[in-house]
Amino acid sequence: MIKTEICESLGIKYPIVQAAMGPYVTTKLAAAVSNAGGLGVISHSGTAKLLKERAPEVFEQFSGMRGLVPEELIAETGPLSTTPIDCLREVNKLTDKPFGINIRVAREQPDAPYLIDAIIEEREKNPALRRKLKVVITSAGNPNLYTEKLRDAGLQVWHVTPSVYHALKSQKAGVDGVVASGHEAGGHVAYDAVHTSVLVPAIADVVDVPVLSAGGWCDGRGLVAALALGARGIYMGTRFIATEESDFAQGYKEVVIKGGERETTVTLGTFGPLRVLKNEYSRAIERMLKDEKLSENDPKIMEFKASKSWAASYVYGRVDDGPVPSGEVQGRIHDLPTVKELIERIMEEAEEIIRRMPQEYLT
Repeated sequence: MIKTEICESLGIKYPIVQAAMGPYVTTKLAAAVSNAGGLGVISHSGTAKLLKERAPEVFEQFSGMRGLVPEELIAETGPLSTTPIDCLREVNKLTDKPFGINIRVAREQPDAPYLIDAIIEEREKNPALRRKLKVVITSAGNPNLYTEKLRDAGLQVWHVTPSVYHALKSQKAGVDGVVASGHEAGGHVAYDAVHTSVLVPAIADVVDVPVLSAGGWCDGRGLVAALALGARGIYMGTRFIATEESDFAQGYKEVVIKGGERETTVTLGTFGPLRVLKNEYSRAIERMLKDEKLSENDPKIMEFKASKSWAASYVYGRVDDGPVPSGEVQGRIHDLPTVKELIERIMEEAEEIIRRMPQEYLT
């Protein structure tokens, strides 16, 4: 059996971590991944609802920036209004295994400090949750902001990094590990396109903390490659979307299964560049940028983005009505297994490759 240091530190059987995919809710998926021996991760969702519950004044300001009255803001997000605290309680019921939670710490994420306080409070009053909630994965912002506070509360902190510079900054902030996220990944990516095969060894060579590799993984070959590049495990999102237990709508799962490796593009996201499926939404933004020569912050583009729902694809499977984050690896995904089947298949493939390699390549 393949074991790495993160298996012991995170209390998991296999070195496979499910990537956070906010603003989407990943409650069922996180529980299934943890139950199957990996580390399930609760995504950062429900910003408006959390602010309303814990910081009403900030909620009013946030809704004003969006041009909506408060109740309309929550209604707009629909099923995505479920907060991470709601998800924590649910996952705590669905698994007895360790799991993690993601917090986006960007300046554009006004609920982050309130979410951190809520997580610490929830964990302190629930012994079972304190035992199972092992790690917070921070992303999309400065690792210096909350790492010390979270670690003082007894949580491991890993930070998602797209470059050597950010990995070193994360290590200096005191994180327990870094997620090296290559440009192939679905969802938010860096402005500078550094791909996984270059990024992972570059980061592994200069940091003293363990590294997880994100971007482009879906099978045992990928796990072996990530380990060879210097990672201690894989951080995988798109492949987990196309599983039976995943919280995503069937229509979303189907476009991941049917999509080719050239059928994603990088467009405008909330926190910077966003890798999504090529669809009517992404093509409309591309036309405004290239044909109409509009800037990224042009009111017309901002209004268009605000008019489109993240929930359309996730909840209803309408894959042309808004952004559909997906990684380039979708071109290698062709089935819809259970989470357990997928994880066990990855591990079996990886173990067989490692056993076979000395016979094939060593003389």
